[in-house]
Amino acid sequence: MITPSSVSSEEVVIHAPAKVVWDVILDFANYGLWNTFCPSMKGEAVIGSPLEMQVDLGNGLQAQVEYVTKIEPIHTIVWSMQNKPGDPIHADRIQRITPIDDTSCRYCSIDEFSGELSGPMIEQLGEQVEKGFNDCALGLKARAEALHRASD
Repeated sequence: MITPSSVSSEEVVIHAPAKVVWDVILDFANYGLWNTFCPSMKGEAVIGSPLEMQVDLGNGLQAQVEYVTKIEPIHTIVWSMQNKPGDPIHADRIQRITPIDDTSCRYCSIDEFSGELSGPMIEQLGEQVEKGFNDCALGLKARAEALHRASD
């Protein structure tokens, strides 16, 4: 979904425990196994840590560095652009896991934007970001469900 200030994936139901999904999200070294939108991620899930990623917005992989800004284990992780005062675009990527029961959960990814150029950026890249987030959500679903089945 694209709004004037955000881009998000569809919410997907994942038939695996929230902890399994959380572990897949934090397993940065293995993003290439399931995440076609961001197949390369290096860093640590520690507040303030840089995350070096390769992101595909439809024109091949582009290097990007963002910083971990919030962690609520098994529920939410946020990484953000450096977001200096006066920057024309600010962005916070929120990945949210909502448990349904012991063996399933919901997942959604949202990029919240602000700054004077956020509107034109969403206009230009919103559809590619939305597609990437949906691809990521489906890849996460497939990976987490496969890992959960293998652990039974």
